[in-house]
Amino acid sequence: MDFTNVTDQQLENLARSCDPATFGVATKDILDESYRKAGKMDTDRFATHFSPTDLGILEFISDFLLRERVPEKSIRLELYKLNIYGKYLTSTRLALVTLLTTLTGPGGFFKAHVDTPRSDTMFASLVVVLPTVHDGGSLIIRHNGKEWTFDSSKAVNSEPTPHAAFVAFFSDVEHEVMPVSSGYRVTLTYNLYLKKKTTANRPAGFGHTFVEIKNALDSLLRNPELLPDGGILGFGFAHKYPFSQASTKLSDVEGRLKGTDAAIKLACDSLSLSTAVKAVYSGDDPVLLDHFVDFGDQEIESDMAEYLKQYDNGLVVYDFGEEQPSYGFDDLAKPIIWVKALAKTNPFSSSYLHYGNEASLACVYGEVCLVATVPSAKDRGI
Repeated sequence: MDFTNVTDQQLENLARSCDPATFGVATKDILDESYRKAGKMDTDRFATHFSPTDLGILEFISDFLLRERVPEKSIRLELYKLNIYGKYLTSTRLALVTLLTTLTGPGGFFKAHVDTPRSDTMFASLVVVLPTVHDGGSLIIRHNGKEWTFDSSKAVNSEPTPHAAFVAFFSDVEHEVMPVSSGYRVTLTYNLYLKKKTTANRPAGFGHTFVEIKNALDSLLRNPELLPDGGILGFGFAHKYPFSQASTKLSDVEGRLKGTDAAIKLACDSLSLSTAVKAVYSGDDPVLLDHFVDFGDQEIESDMAEYLKQYDNGLVVYDFGEEQPSYGFDDLAKPIIWVKALAKTNPFSSSYLHYGNEASLACVYGEVCLVATVPSAKDRGI
């Protein structure tokens, strides 16, 4: 199919060749048309000459999402699915003795979800919208109380000649495909992985964000009333990170930080603060650990801190007092100040998936934060 000159009949044939798209809930793949109406084709059933690398898309993603922290060659691109959004008809394939759905027109959508992590090195998703005439189907992206709209119909039809369009976003970010009102919205979806551990070694790539964080943190450290005897600064992160309970180390996550999370780590490094990434578990009190925990089938309803102390053989964790919280660090309680608050929500179950693509338990999203050890005011030269 030549998508620069594709016909309605070709698109209808493509739609009829697709299987209904499912999504992951916990450990299961679910087919629920009230949540997602779309067709999908796996990569063993189609081929394409489209190359994000040859067209410079991968280079753009590296510059924009990673702020030039890693070279383009450190990103691995994986074609994941072809999807088509339109209107459902129900038909029966007697050979399979089952009901399947195929697409023949407008109406496809996908309610709010995050993409299922396929690996602990997966950091982003790329959606390429092929140049088909359609209305609706905008992609809504939400994160930290903000919302962005990618109008795919306008993007592919705004030029005199047909153009594909693309959008890339961190894979833990919530997004939603709005209903298609006419035509066919056809996309190629790619998973993006980091090939190796990266280091945030180019502060200038973060521009004003890095500079503002560094200046504010430097000013804070010059205040003699800040932790006069030394202590800990805590930074809640904006993003969640995929991990495998069997193999992922927090030191691995440290090299895969995204956006402002990476800028915070860079700012601390530039001010010679000793830092560590901690796994966060939020029960009655937030609990920080040096590793991820597999809760299995256990449901912890109360006193998360006490459970994790026992689980970790008495490891001292956060203990909040009314005026001066403390953090167990090398078995010594030290005061902590949260520069950036922790997120208020965090799943405990290892099988948690928030309506991702297809279910997978190889990796799940976890919440992490950064702690920075602050010397006493005297040692800081104040």
